[in-house]
This record gives sequence, structure tokens and C-alpha cells, in this order.
Amino acid sequence: MRIAFVSPALNEEALLRRTVEGTIHLMDRLVIVNDGSTDRTGIIADELAREYPGKIHVIHQENRGIGGAVKHGMRWLLEHDDVDAMGVLASDNQFEPQLIARFRAILEELPEVDVAKGSRFMHPQSLDQMPRFRYWGNRGVSFVLQMALGYWGMSDVLHGYFLARTRLIRDMDLDAVADGYDLENTMMAEFRRLRATFAIVPSPSRYGEEVSKIVYKKQIPRTIKTVTGLVARRMLAGPDRLGIVLMALSVPTLGATLPLAIVRMHQTSPKVKKLRQ
Repeated sequence: MRIAFVSPALNEEALLRRTVEGTIHLMDRLVIVNDGSTDRTGIIADELAREYPGKIHVIHQENRGIGGAVKHGMRWLLEHDDVDAMGVLASDNQFEPQLIARFRAILEELPEVDVAKGSRFMHPQSLDQMPRFRYWGNRGVSFVLQMALGYWGMSDVLHGYFLARTRLIRDMDLDAVADGYDLENTMMAEFRRLRATFAIVPSPSRYGEEVSKIVYKKQIPRTIKTVTGLVARRMLAGPDRLGIVLMALSVPTLGATLPLAIVRMHQTSPKVKKLRQ
């Protein structure tokens, strides 16, 4: 199985090289998207492409947001390469490189799985290291999104470390995926629309030199708007409509319809496997 990753990079001169050198041997192709960086990120990306000819491709663009960068890289792969699976790799050296080999093995050994994905919530050490604000924010939003998307058993929805079969990305409406930090939410909505099956595994993450670029006072209202839109679209879908209606009715009925809503969502959810080892 040939696999590729897209690495969006915005002002990551301190960590981009370390990220690439720790992961490039685990994949067949890497697309680095320099998303309007104002530091040496673009220069370092070009140096890496020369050091790994034929394996690294660099795209330079004006700032479009992390989602815009990921979509540009995926579209390039769909047009120029024949990899069997592609995923997203942050350029800030936060993710555990060895999960790439795990993701590949899952897709090779389990043909019924469409996407292999990491979950920090399944890795206690990562949770201990995560800044508390990000911990509770991710917990809360992931719970709401799990309900909104109808992926029963999906933890850490906002963790963007995954490897998906190329045919799934090809069928995805990339225009429906957000350009900004709602990338994960909206991409998960597309996976849900396509009824993609998942295998999720513990994902160690490193918190240290990396610095989150999310402006929360701007992003939180956007995320609320996005989640509301996801729920509205699911209400138009046949199998999901009843579960959403029952959940909405749980408010005026003081929770009376909530058990029925949960049962219905469990029945209509695509499969999510939790793999511990």
C-alpha cells in the first residue's frame, strides 16, 4: 500500500524539519503546503524537497487557512499521484511518527475500515500533558460533535491525525470542507455523509514547543455555527432524521426521548472500532 500525507505549514520554521525528518521514511509521498508563512518555513520546505527528490512536493500559496492548505494538498495528490491512502500530518512535531506505520497496517489488514485515526482521549499520558483549557474545550466539542455527526463511539473528533483510503477522499466534496480551523468538523461531516468506517487508536501527542494558532474568541462562534449547520443537514438525511428529532424533543420532554434518541443514533452510526494495541 502506497500512502501519502499532506502537511499544512504556517510559520513553522522551528519544527518543520524535525517533523519531516522524523516521518518521511514512513510514507511514500509528502506534500508540504506553505500557507503564506512570513518566516523561513517556505525556504526550509524547498530545502527538504531537494534533499528528498521525488518524495516531497512543496506548494506555496497565500494564506487560506489550515483547511484550505489541506484541501490544496489533497487535490494535488488526487491529480498527480496514485497513492492508496492519504492523510494529514501537522508540521509542528506534535504527533507520534510511529502511528503512521500503525495506520498503514490497519488499512492493509482490515479491508472493512475506511479511515485509521488517532485519539488523544485513548492515551492517558497525552491527556495529562494537554493544557487544561484545550483539554476541556476538546472534550466538550468532541462530545457535541459526536452527537451532531452521529458517530457512536468516536472520541476526539477534533484530532486531525488520520489516514483515509484515497477512494474516500475522491468521493468527498472538498468544497464542503472548511478552509479554517473547522477543517476537522466539516471533514468528519463528509466522512459521515459517505458512511465511512473508522478504526481509532491511542495517539500520543507532544506539547512543548508547538504553539496553537487558534484565536478562540473568534473560533468558538464559528464552531457553534458549523455544528448547527451539520445538525440541520443531518435532519434532511433519511436514516438520521428520527434520531435528531428525538434528541431535540428531549429538551421539552425533560429527557424522556433521550434514551430513544441514543438507541436510534447507535443503530444508524457507521462502525467505529477501538483498537488498543
